[in-house]
Amino acid sequence: MQTCVFHRIPVRYAAMGKNIVRFKCHHCGHCCRDVICLPTPWDVIRLVRETGANPYEFIEFVGPDDISEVPKSDPTWLRCNGKRYMMALRRNEHGCYFLHPNTRHCTAYEARPLLCRLYPKKLHESRQGDFKAFSLHTNVGCPRHRDGIVHTAPLYDLYLSDRDHQEDYMDMVQVFNRDKSPNKRPIDFLALFIAGIARPDGLEESAVYE
Repeated sequence: MQTCVFHRIPVRYAAMGKNIVRFKCHHCGHCCRDVICLPTPWDVIRLVRETGANPYEFIEFVGPDDISEVPKSDPTWLRCNGKRYMMALRRNEHGCYFLHPNTRHCTAYEARPLLCRLYPKKLHESRQGDFKAFSLHTNVGCPRHRDGIVHTAPLYDLYLSDRDHQEDYMDMVQVFNRDKSPNKRPIDFLALFIAGIARPDGLEESAVYE
C-alpha cells in the first residue's frame, strides 16, 4: 500500500515544466484503491460539510507499518500510549471509503482531499521557498499518462492553500500529544476540530456525534 503525501517526503521525479504538466487521468482507479490518503483537518471538515458523512466512519488512524514512506520526524504524527499514528481516509475491500463499489467513481469528488486533487503531481521549490516547477511522482503505481496538459497555476494555488493550513495542523497535533491521559485514543484527535461543523442537513457535528 502506498501513501498519498504530497509535499512532506522527497521523491525522485522526471523534470517537467514551470507552466504546465503533461498528464491526463485515465480513471484507472489506482489512487482510490491502492493509495493511503492522509487528509488534513480542513479536508475532513470539507468532506463533512459537503457530504454529511460521519468522520468517525470515514477516518481511520494508521501507524508506521502502514505508511513507511513518512519519516519519523514528520510533525503530524499523533503520539498515543507510546505509539505513532496518522489520520487517513478509511479503506475497505473496495478501496477508499468514498469509492463507489459499482461505478468505481468517487462519491465525494467535489469535496475530495487536497492530496487527491494533486496526485500524482509533485511540487519543487528553491532553497528560498520559491516555486520552481511541477513534475509527476515516480514509482507510485500511477500509469502517468502524458496525453494531456495540466496548467500549474491552479495546482500551485491548491498547494499554497494546503501549506497555509500546515502550521495550524501541527499546532493541533501538539495539543493532542501534550495530553498524557492513559485513556487517550487516536480517534480523540477528531474532537479538536469537528465540533460545530455545519452539515448539509443543517445539523452540527457536535449535535450529531457527541
